[in-house]
Amino acid sequence: MPSAPRKGYDFHALVRAAVVLALAYGLTNGTSAIAGPAVGASEPSNPFEDHGQNPDHGDGNDDGAAPDSGDGESQAGDAEESAESALHGLACLEGDATGGRRKGVQRRDFLKRHRFEISGLGGFYASDALSSTYSYGGALSFFPSEDFGLEVLVTRTPMQFRLEQPFTAFDQQTHFPSSVAWQGMFSLLWSPIHAKLKFSETTILHGDLFAVAGAGRTVDPSVQGLTWEAGAGAKIYFNRFFAFRLDLRDFLLPQEVLGRARITNNVTVLVGLSLWLG
Repeated sequence: MPSAPRKGYDFHALVRAAVVLALAYGLTNGTSAIAGPAVGASEPSNPFEDHGQNPDHGDGNDDGAAPDSGDGESQAGDAEESAESALHGLACLEGDATGGRRKGVQRRDFLKRHRFEISGLGGFYASDALSSTYSYGGALSFFPSEDFGLEVLVTRTPMQFRLEQPFTAFDQQTHFPSSVAWQGMFSLLWSPIHAKLKFSETTILHGDLFAVAGAGRTVDPSVQGLTWEAGAGAKIYFNRFFAFRLDLRDFLLPQEVLGRARITNNVTVLVGLSLWLG
């Protein structure tokens, strides 16, 4: 009688061992077939592409075993694709062309550091107290860095009083004699913005937007002290040596006209060409 329970116990133990072995075998055999992609691997863009699997049979293996070919090749292909993507991104930053189109941030084709700029300028001069007139002159600049420059500007401007003719016609006396004002300004240039202008698929011109501030003297009988200036402008670089520039400046002058002294705003628009040396 005692042997019967022992035989039943042995039978159940054998059944359990068989079930555990079957489960272990099934899990070990199917893990590689159902495993997800490795970390960092990119999924194929087309699910029906040939990546070692048959699109009609899911994993490409009738008996459920993992495919034993293409694993090394797919990993090598993923690494090569990642390297090409990194190189392509670097090329875009360097200004390379892809498909005939420029992408990304491109390097500056024009550098100003340690170079001199000689400019010829001329334009319109609008005064608060006197008549609007013209102004012309030249400028010499030096750039110790790419963004900052020092400039000396010299201009010549005719000065006339806007109401002189009516006064002269009324009492036949000259109240404000005409003159020619010479102006010398020492300025600081700051170019924080570099711009690109696209004229065609193959022509891109580089330029700068800059701010200017400075002080100097205006030699004229109506001016009683220092001249201060503030303004902004733009430059477009045709090549290494030539550029176009546009300046908008406001000159603050302490002027005395017909016995009345005040600070006047004199807005000047100057355009010109620049020659770069160095």
